[in-house]
Amino acid sequence: MKMIFFSDTHLTRKNKKKLKLVETFIRNVCSDADMVFVLGDLFEFYHGYQGYIYPWYRSIVDSFKAITEKGKSVYFLEGNHEFDMGSFFETYTGIKCVKNLTMDIEGKRTFISHGDEFYLNPVTRALKTPLTIGAMNLFGPRLSWKIAMGMSTIMSKKKKGQSPRVKNMFREYAKEKLKEGYDAVILAHTHIADYLEFGTGEARKVYLNSGDFMKKSTYIEYTSDSGFQIKEYKPV
Repeated sequence: MKMIFFSDTHLTRKNKKKLKLVETFIRNVCSDADMVFVLGDLFEFYHGYQGYIYPWYRSIVDSFKAITEKGKSVYFLEGNHEFDMGSFFETYTGIKCVKNLTMDIEGKRTFISHGDEFYLNPVTRALKTPLTIGAMNLFGPRLSWKIAMGMSTIMSKKKKGQSPRVKNMFREYAKEKLKEGYDAVILAHTHIADYLEFGTGEARKVYLNSGDFMKKSTYIEYTSDSGFQIKEYKPV
């Protein structure tokens, strides 16, 4: 069994180099896995529209589609930059879109989420409402995109990955989830790759954060032989 978890690429239409890097990562690394988990903020902005894929994201979307067409599972856990991926996105790609996920990974009860459910700035929280989603549907993809790009500087803090306070907040949140009976907690959002073990032997539990693919190209790999590991993608 092999699983790949990655997040926070924050792709835009302008950064073609980053688009190409992520596309290559999907085709060279993700395609070799049995299951792939996109832990949110893959896109700087995305709201799903019926029959529509943003043209600048087409190669990324089609790369995932190629994986699911091979019978492999891909999960998309929406981040704070994704505003309802929509049924068309799921149908077209074969990706399962969820807010968070509880899954048994070879006997390990695992909680998986972007992590913004408890750490989200007030502006973004206000935007994650049915009223805003309805407005996006009314505006259409082009106008919604323009508005979102104008607000992107306040939708997230790109420097939060330098904050020890944020790192510790996520560790404490993971500890609380582990107390609920989970064996592993996997989060993203902080832009800080992290691996922390609790206990030993059969009682060992683990918290991981996928970190920042946008700048540091970190991701999580799970294999039956090696368990969970933080890795850095270095294309050949």
